[in-house]
Amino acid sequence: MLSKLCLLGFVIGYWGCVFINFDVAINNSMASLWIHVPTMVAANEAFNITVEAWDKYERLAGEYRGQVAFTIESYNTSTLLPLSGTSWTVASNATSFTSNFNGAGVVPAYMVSGADNGRKQFLASIATPGLHYVNCHDMDKHVMFRSNPILVMPASASFNRSYWGDIHFHSGISDGSGTPSELYGYARDVALVDFAALTDHAEMFPRLGGSDLFNTFQSYIETTNSFNQDGKFATLVAMEWTPLLSQARSYMCSEHINVYFRGDIMPFFSTFDETTPDDLFTYLASARAGNFLAWTHHVTRSDYPADWGFYNATINTMAEIYSCHGSGEFQGSDNLYKMVNGIDQDHPGYCINDALRMGRKIGIMASSDCHDGHPGHDLLQTNARVLNQYPYSFSGYRYGVVQPGGLTCIIAANLTRTSVFDALQHRAAYATTWVNRHVMEFRINDVPVGTNDSTVVVPDVTSMRAIDIFLACDGISRDANKVITITNVTIFKNSVPWRSIAPGNVTLRWHATDTAKITGTSYDDCVKKADGHWYVSEHSINPVDPATLNTHGNDYYYVRMTDSNGGAGWIGPIWVQVQ
Repeated sequence: MLSKLCLLGFVIGYWGCVFINFDVAINNSMASLWIHVPTMVAANEAFNITVEAWDKYERLAGEYRGQVAFTIESYNTSTLLPLSGTSWTVASNATSFTSNFNGAGVVPAYMVSGADNGRKQFLASIATPGLHYVNCHDMDKHVMFRSNPILVMPASASFNRSYWGDIHFHSGISDGSGTPSELYGYARDVALVDFAALTDHAEMFPRLGGSDLFNTFQSYIETTNSFNQDGKFATLVAMEWTPLLSQARSYMCSEHINVYFRGDIMPFFSTFDETTPDDLFTYLASARAGNFLAWTHHVTRSDYPADWGFYNATINTMAEIYSCHGSGEFQGSDNLYKMVNGIDQDHPGYCINDALRMGRKIGIMASSDCHDGHPGHDLLQTNARVLNQYPYSFSGYRYGVVQPGGLTCIIAANLTRTSVFDALQHRAAYATTWVNRHVMEFRINDVPVGTNDSTVVVPDVTSMRAIDIFLACDGISRDANKVITITNVTIFKNSVPWRSIAPGNVTLRWHATDTAKITGTSYDDCVKKADGHWYVSEHSINPVDPATLNTHGNDYYYVRMTDSNGGAGWIGPIWVQVQ
């Protein structure tokens, strides 16, 4: 009996040492300030500057009572030279935060009302067009933190806006944390994203035959719809199709696919009924589900790799290049961020660039894929362990995730569910890591990403391609008084680095031309299996004709930037097609 008790004590003690961190539970002191502003506004348009005090685990520091004041840093968007004499206003400048919070790290500060508790908004407007950063000064600690860049357009100008979102995360309905309402509330009010989509695993919904037990599935949809509010916060009805034990069942596709709907309804689907993407898309079309989009993620994870043998050009318009799992841009050491359980270079056919070589016309986006209840800004990469933070969870496997999540920026005329869906359908989007809200603009022959099917049509194979890039680096830093700069910008052509520079500035305008012959590219690494058929990879279950896996003579380009804070962003591709 004593030996059993000792063994139980050892197991409990070991489990507690791995999953409980007492510093997380008791330490909630302010470590940095996060300054958030919208990416684009019109001159004299009112907007909010939101200041959040973060502890070292990037949670709201609820006991913060510092006094803050603001200054502005401005640049001419054409010359990128500093602007002086910016005309702007900010209400309640040089004011102190209030707090009634004493929950340390156990109760989240955003759940306590009656005071600022680590989060405060300031109404502002800027009259001077240009690119601006808001600098927030803690008057007590004598430190400064910078905002993300804000582009101010002339009041008379007509322009599309940039909206930020996280459209891949999980609640306690499947293998995540918290309720759908808690997650949407956090995304909107704390992570401050403009749009979101909860994508719980379909196979984990409680069902009996075709019955929705406890009304779980219908309630899931209703919650998503209840948070959708035009102009303020857009939500997409969505769910994840997740093959279970795919590597043990040769007939089942291995990739995980998120499905997004344009409207407010969604039929139930799962891999128990549809075992391949083609089966899934056929079923959804027959179920009259309306317009829907779908794409894969963590594409180079060896346990759930992408199967690019399946491709539907009207549905698979994007792919997730980055999340908390890491990056799937390339395979192995060519990645900026190591993929969890990643497939190496010796087994091609899974990464984003292999898909592009195959002629898969996909845009680039990023999400958190968070399971810790913090969509838009997950926390586990900070060593904030599972059991010490709300919403609580016993999903211990999440311990060890080392990358922060990512965000997708869409370009649209307004913020509605329809405009978000349409932007993703037309690839009018780009991807960033962490909570970075970099400004990224990329165009070829004056055609930007997301316009004309992201395609430039030229008269012949030697036509000049004029490439224009505009970047502005997010100012966010965990360290005070630090200016984050753009460390590297690389233009990839047909998945190969074509041009690269190291600007070392907060902003960049870069013009390049290409007059080399347009040749296109192809994927040449198909695998022939014992059945005599060719496949794009060892895990693929859909036979292909290797002669069709090419870009049909079209070249494509995309842009990747990195910053001095360890962050990155990707925009593109844009394809060049001969008339």
